[in-house]
Amino acid sequence: MTAPEDPEHAPQTTVEPEDEAGFEALERGDFAEAHRIWSERADGPYAGAHLGLGVLYASGLGVESDVQRAREHWKRAAELGLLDACFNLGLLAEQGIAEGDPAEEAETWYRRAAEAGHANAQYNLGVLRFASEISPEAAAEAVAWWEKAAEQGDPDALNSLGVAYETGRGCAADPAEAGRLYTRAAGAGHARAACNLAQLLEQGHGVIADLAEAVRWYRQAAEDGDGEAAARLGNLYRDGKGVECDPAQAAHWYRVAADDGHPAARTNLGVLLDRGHGIARDQREAAHWYRLAARQGQMQAQYNLGIFLAEGHGVEQDLVEAWVWFSRAADQGHPSAADARDYVHQHLSLEQQQDALARKSRE
Repeated sequence: MTAPEDPEHAPQTTVEPEDEAGFEALERGDFAEAHRIWSERADGPYAGAHLGLGVLYASGLGVESDVQRAREHWKRAAELGLLDACFNLGLLAEQGIAEGDPAEEAETWYRRAAEAGHANAQYNLGVLRFASEISPEAAAEAVAWWEKAAEQGDPDALNSLGVAYETGRGCAADPAEAGRLYTRAAGAGHARAACNLAQLLEQGHGVIADLAEAVRWYRQAAEDGDGEAAARLGNLYRDGKGVECDPAQAAHWYRVAADDGHPAARTNLGVLLDRGHGIARDQREAAHWYRLAARQGQMQAQYNLGIFLAEGHGVEQDLVEAWVWFSRAADQGHPSAADARDYVHQHLSLEQQQDALARKSRE
């Protein structure tokens, strides 16, 4: 598809003061006033009014939620040249709300805004190109758009560029440049970039290894909600790397990451709970975390859960389920799981063996 042009009116790249008054009302929660201001101007060629009305209908603020009506308003604003509206239409298309093929329409709207210098559209277009095709050309185009967004200081683009330079996809591998890009993004408060930077510092990849600095960046990222950073910070406290060994701190950060859904952190928290190391011993809670991680495919958790089920630690003994989890861990190559599976198998009746196979196949 192509985004239509409006030959009657000059493109509007900014919101007019009269429409800004509507956004001020929106910010203070006066949705009715925002709706009044924009509705009175919607019959005219005022892109800001259509942008604002689209926001109200998309989010159901003071009006009944209606994404199709939001799309109509944003399309009119885009026709009038407002880049934020083009960007919003791209977002809607990515959610499947489009006239034609959603993926093609998302790229069309992002590209229109990106070519006019919209940093968020440049970043999103890069993401689409990076993910759409496994080809050097698509990845290189993604990097080019991220470069443009990064020039405007976009933290997401800086981080994604860092990943590209670290992995060598879409550009020549350059871990030192990746470190510089992560540093800029992390300095702007980008949590994942801070975690990525910390990993480089921990490994000495492209930068001089510095565990104390790695701890600092992991902590910043973890405090900003990055589960991977919290899990890695827990590892450093557990192992006494860059900090003094502190099992209680390890347990704290593992729990933060576990609550965020991190499978390895859930396993590690289960181990500490099982052993009472840095935290009160609680095998029932340990089993809970092992089970969650095992369902996510975490091999060690599958094996540990099998042990708990086979021996009745923290859970009721269940040899059939123990066989299932040992078998899954063995399928992933756990060094002890196959022997444990075979040992349990010897203690199952024929009916239990059939039940175990059936459970494994359906879960």
